[in-house]
Amino acid sequence: MHYSQIANYINNGGFEDKYNCSWPNADYKAKYWRGLDSINGGFGLASICYSNVPYNGFGFQFPKEKTTYQLGSFFCQPPSCSPTLNRGFLRNRMKGTLIAGKVYCVKYYVCISDLSSYGISNFGAYFGANSSLDTITKGNIPITYLTPQVENLTTNIITDTLNWSMITGTFVANGTENNCVLGNFKSDAATTKTLINASSLPSIFTDVCIDNVSCIPIDLPAYAGPDVFGIPGNTVYLGRPQDVGIDEACLWYNLTNTTTPIANAAGITLTVAAITQTYLVKQDICGNIKYDTVVVYASAVSINNVTLSEAEAWFKVFPNPANEILNVELKMINEELSIQNLLFIIYNSLGQVIKKEKLEFKNNTATITTKELPNGVYTLQIKTEYGTLNKKIVIER
Repeated sequence: MHYSQIANYINNGGFEDKYNCSWPNADYKAKYWRGLDSINGGFGLASICYSNVPYNGFGFQFPKEKTTYQLGSFFCQPPSCSPTLNRGFLRNRMKGTLIAGKVYCVKYYVCISDLSSYGISNFGAYFGANSSLDTITKGNIPITYLTPQVENLTTNIITDTLNWSMITGTFVANGTENNCVLGNFKSDAATTKTLINASSLPSIFTDVCIDNVSCIPIDLPAYAGPDVFGIPGNTVYLGRPQDVGIDEACLWYNLTNTTTPIANAAGITLTVAAITQTYLVKQDICGNIKYDTVVVYASAVSINNVTLSEAEAWFKVFPNPANEILNVELKMINEELSIQNLLFIIYNSLGQVIKKEKLEFKNNTATITTKELPNGVYTLQIKTEYGTLNKKIVIER
């Protein structure tokens, strides 16, 4: 697995990438997004760069993150609105076509505008081929002919005009989906609503702010990146490129120093420490939790002209995955290496010390009992006179 694998299939899920933010030719549209009518579809961009954030004309709202969000109509009942111009639907041209049979985790965040007279529960996300979307006759009216794969519970009426509420769910792709449409797919009569602002009556409408849209494979492997060597004081990047959805799914830990998360992002930039450090990323995609670790070697650490990377080559750890026994084989490349006082430590995925003992070698091989360890990913540290060596190990039965 490589970081180039698509994590979030939604293009520009945070709406931060805009066509033009410079006056006098500012374009109130986000790249890769359009309304179903191919023009605007009852939606507009609210952004700090357009000076309509936090005051967007329909109330007061900051983006969930960064600078920009979308704002449009999810419900507007005649006679307050025209029968042929009373809805907005946002369409995204995705980064790729979804894979048949694969389960995807979908999320987006909504906030009801201050002026809205009603809160509603009907928030959906439809995924399909571009050919399945009628962009001429059905652009701004209820498109009940589409059945969204992900839909908010009817009983969960969103009324909050201050905080962002998450709409989420999972679905199995059929392999044709290359567009995503967000909106209210119910008829006016079938829309579940509740009065939240009587001062806006007799108008009956719900305008909604939208931010941070994502569609991520639920089985996406966690990715911390390959082990790296760096000179202390220099910076390195670990993990995937940052993106909406996958960022909030990932927590990073420095297993060498702390069990407290150090970052919440798909990838992080950090300064190489004076000693070798092990980092772990914990990824939660709709409750499917995966882990991965990466070792950042302080390549300037050396004794008697022997670098830590050279010392690492002296050890072979097998089998991996392990069951009840883990072997550490010493390759006698350098006679200066002392095997009398080598210590091993096993950390679990949260950085807690699970086991700590001396390595007892016989015929250049030491045996570590692992039968008491539950299945999972662990970090094996071997402390030598040249520094600390780190190996990711898996216990699997």
